[in-house]
Amino acid sequence: MAGTERFVWQKLRRHFGTDDLTSLVSSRREFTAHLLPDLQSVIEDQLEPWSPELFGFYQKYEINRMKLSDLTISKDDAVWLAPVQRQDIDIGEDKPYASLNNGLWLIRVDDGIHVAIMLSKFLTDYGPQVQIEIGHLPCEQGQAFAKRFMHAVQAKGTRSRYYRGKAVSLEFSGPCRGTAETMRVHKLPAVSRDNLVLSKATMDQLERHIFDFVRYREELKRLGQSGRKGILLHGHPGTGKTHIIHHIAANLPDHTTILVTAEQMLNIGEYFALARILQPCVLVLEDVDLVGRSRENISGLKAETRLNRLLNEVDGLGTDGDIFTIMTTNRVDALEEALALRSGRVDVSLEIPLPDDDCRERLIKAYGHVLNFQGEALAEVVSRSNGGSAAYVKEMVRRLVQQNIALGGSLVISREDVVAVFADAEPVINPLKRNEEMVRIHILEEDDCGCC
Repeated sequence: MAGTERFVWQKLRRHFGTDDLTSLVSSRREFTAHLLPDLQSVIEDQLEPWSPELFGFYQKYEINRMKLSDLTISKDDAVWLAPVQRQDIDIGEDKPYASLNNGLWLIRVDDGIHVAIMLSKFLTDYGPQVQIEIGHLPCEQGQAFAKRFMHAVQAKGTRSRYYRGKAVSLEFSGPCRGTAETMRVHKLPAVSRDNLVLSKATMDQLERHIFDFVRYREELKRLGQSGRKGILLHGHPGTGKTHIIHHIAANLPDHTTILVTAEQMLNIGEYFALARILQPCVLVLEDVDLVGRSRENISGLKAETRLNRLLNEVDGLGTDGDIFTIMTTNRVDALEEALALRSGRVDVSLEIPLPDDDCRERLIKAYGHVLNFQGEALAEVVSRSNGGSAAYVKEMVRRLVQQNIALGGSLVISREDVVAVFADAEPVINPLKRNEEMVRIHILEEDDCGCC
């Protein structure tokens, strides 16, 4: 009989030893699909002692939320058996994780109880979800096993072992859907303290409000203080805010870093839910002014809805989570005051200033470590780069290197070389400075375009 089984209901009848599959009872849970590797591993670990049989089944439409009861149908809509399909998922290791698209495990536990466990994936307007359902014949032993099994899945499935301590972001299925597909693991550069070129005052604030806070967090919590903190990093473009994020991530190895760009905030609740699961966590909201801008500058309903959602999600983290919410912006003056000036949402506002003379000299030496600056050449670069960001300094050093290569590659830089490079750059750079008002208007006009 087993050789002629083509439908799932046939497998289930043989496994449970009954023609009446309507007598099965089941319970199910739903989880975010981003943690599919963790959920699947928990299931496989729980079932390993009973040598389970694993089967695949045909799911015609990904938007269908298939249930165990669908697999019991034996007439027109009967579900076909299918090969077990796996898909590689990046978990930041040498080898990807081979995840299941769907699966049905059949086991017989020690006390003779027959159990079926179903894993299925389906799409919703808010992104992909994973459903786990366990079915058995009505009896106290089966009910007790199902309860223990679901409790273990619920407990371990919300404590990721694959993504914890890594830098991750959520991927999307299309330019205008806003639905998350899977997790992406980032290989961030390991930025040490020596690699940060900041003033002593700025470095001291980073040390006190982030690294010292983590060092004393458990004692603070024991004394009734909150374990979470909101930090706003603001400053001109190119001053190194992203570089600082990389430094924080590299020097908090036990924290998971979640990276969120402004265009990924349509379903912002997904990220905050992920932060709760992956804590201790650093949740980075880049260019937060594009979502958290002042109500006075909001003209569209969608934009105001996103702002309110952001405020609610930040509040919803509570005080007991080990979560840093780090927001970055180039335009601090555009932020909604209820976000930027309210403790509990933003506890610390750190300005990352344009580099002063000392910082610019250190940057020039770091970026141009192969160059030999003669006479007043280095002082000339420092002087002419006044008011420029770290990114600007880096570009000007590159231009010096390129000019030197064109002149023979001696790697010796004179004051005349510096004057020539900066004289060529200034008339090009100045007209390219952004009109911030036009940028703001453009953003506002896009809010209610109806494309998303």
